[in-house]
Amino acid sequence: MQVGYDCVKEQVAFFRKHFGRVESEWKEDKSRVTFADLAISESICAALGRAFPEDEVFSEESDPRSGPRELKARYAWILDPVDGTNNFAIGMPFCAISLGLLRDGMPVYGFIYDFGRDRIVQGGPGLGIIDGEDSVGLMPQIPLQEKSIVGISFPIRGEWRQRLDPIVSGLNVRSMGSGALTLTYVALGFIEGCIDFRCKSWDVAAAIALLMAAGGNLEYMKEPLFPLRVFDVRCERGPFFAGTKDFCKLCKKMTEGAEW
Repeated sequence: MQVGYDCVKEQVAFFRKHFGRVESEWKEDKSRVTFADLAISESICAALGRAFPEDEVFSEESDPRSGPRELKARYAWILDPVDGTNNFAIGMPFCAISLGLLRDGMPVYGFIYDFGRDRIVQGGPGLGIIDGEDSVGLMPQIPLQEKSIVGISFPIRGEWRQRLDPIVSGLNVRSMGSGALTLTYVALGFIEGCIDFRCKSWDVAAAIALLMAAGGNLEYMKEPLFPLRVFDVRCERGPFFAGTKDFCKLCKKMTEGAEW
């Protein structure tokens, strides 16, 4: 795992240098992209390709004109060079580099550079989590209460405004603007759970590995993102909820019978 860690660590100085200081453009899917996204993607993908020529490497910033790519190798790397690009571009610290390792399409290890806390979180199922230099145990299964903190991606449209009222009106809600960090904070036990309507595979591959390492719960509201069989930058989003047993039980109750 040292190579993956080094690939992320080597981009930290560049990430910090361009934080809040780089112009951005808008891609065809109306998401923001900056020079930093492209440069970090190119550097990490090239380094992984040299180190693991038999592995496949995928990035959010892959050329959409290349079309869908079927995963053929047993191991594949999936990268979001800047998760939370909107925050990164305007100078808000909730942004990250997210690099996940897949085995047979499933996340087995993840590296998250948490810019705001200036540390790399890494880990995977059966291997535990290291937050910077600190080992982290299983996430606490805290009963939901008024002071519980959860993360939700916004905007919330249609019937979901009413469905999520028990959470929005009864718990402390945060919208961080980074799916990778929100799910990582669930794995670390900082927050009790999260609901994400907007994520794609590269957003959460690394963080799902961390969540599994922490003994967390995850359920998809549509088709599962993993195991990943085909990588496509034009893919559909994969909404999910994750967190403690109590949080996921509440989410499951709220989402029963929902139509997408």
